[in-house]
Amino acid sequence: MNEKLQLHDHERLLILCSRIEMTVENEEEAKVIIDNGFDIDKLVSLANRHKVLQLIGGHLLRLDQTGKIKNMYKRLFNSYYLSNKHRNELMFAEGLQVIRAFDQESIKAIPLKGFVLLPNVYKDMGLRICNDLDFLIDLSDRNKVSQVLKSLGYVIGDYDWSSNTINQVSRQEEMLWKMHIGNIYPHVKLSDDPFLRHIDIDFSYDVDLKKNYQASKALLENAVKTNLEDTPVFLLEEMDFLIHIAIHLYKEATNVQWVLLHADLNLIKFCDLRECTLNLLERGQLDWNLLAKRANELLATEALFYSFYYLDYLYDEHYSDVLQPILNIRDETFLEKYGELDYGSAVKWKKSFVERFFSLSNEDEIEGTSRLEQFKEKMT
Repeated sequence: MNEKLQLHDHERLLILCSRIEMTVENEEEAKVIIDNGFDIDKLVSLANRHKVLQLIGGHLLRLDQTGKIKNMYKRLFNSYYLSNKHRNELMFAEGLQVIRAFDQESIKAIPLKGFVLLPNVYKDMGLRICNDLDFLIDLSDRNKVSQVLKSLGYVIGDYDWSSNTINQVSRQEEMLWKMHIGNIYPHVKLSDDPFLRHIDIDFSYDVDLKKNYQASKALLENAVKTNLEDTPVFLLEEMDFLIHIAIHLYKEATNVQWVLLHADLNLIKFCDLRECTLNLLERGQLDWNLLAKRANELLATEALFYSFYYLDYLYDEHYSDVLQPILNIRDETFLEKYGELDYGSAVKWKKSFVERFFSLSNEDEIEGTSRLEQFKEKMT
């Protein structure tokens, strides 16, 4: 990546603080920005949109040694982190209970994303947001999974904040998810805890939305039996887990449905990839050649390169330089396109990556009607 990332001070501060540990150089640069003054309202808005407010807050509290940040924001950072930690602890305990229930029914359900990253990578239950619990399952287990969750008090539907109830989903909407999202529609259960209120669980069986289930089956078959907080569980093999982060990031960054949800680009996804990579490197468990070979087996070479390419762009790393020759990436035009699964052929973005990344919405980019939208129209 030859282009130098040009950012406003609040944007640069967001990137500097969106990491578990900051280097001395990171901290000195951040202190200069804080001391000189920056638009904190824009920072808070961006941090919330990118799901990193709980991660940057502690750094900002520690680095504001001259008292430039108002106390109202400091209280926000502190409260947000503490409430997030409390929520995650409750959700994690519930997730372990769900895993044990699946084990009793011989269902192989593999926890993903924050459920695994929090204890194994972030190692602080307050540093990462978990809006829901995510699992990978086999397509054939969809009905059994739903039955087990219903026995635990879960309902297929959406939480209604205004009434503190669960709105059950229509059969049509449930079918739409199965056909186009690669997930079972979320199962939800109410919680008596005022910080939690409800627990959502998502189950994916088509991780890349290609509808051949090749990657999902390969990930399931290669899973390792281990323990998560003393609970027996299957987890993705470590290389597979890293690749899955990239697959998930790429899927949401390049598909119309996530653009419409304003969830196509989130900094936390790049942060997850970076922190997981650093964790593997520190333990001597990352072999780039083996990673590339496995990505090829999972038909995920573009997803892997895309994710590391833009990670490098944001964090000024150089992982994609290592990967490019190993993955044999010669045509990089896919880095600037989206919508292949939606339209049948990819469309080039009009805005740059940086413009889209720091935008509150990229819905203005969407051209034409996607296959998902066409399906919705037929169902109504």
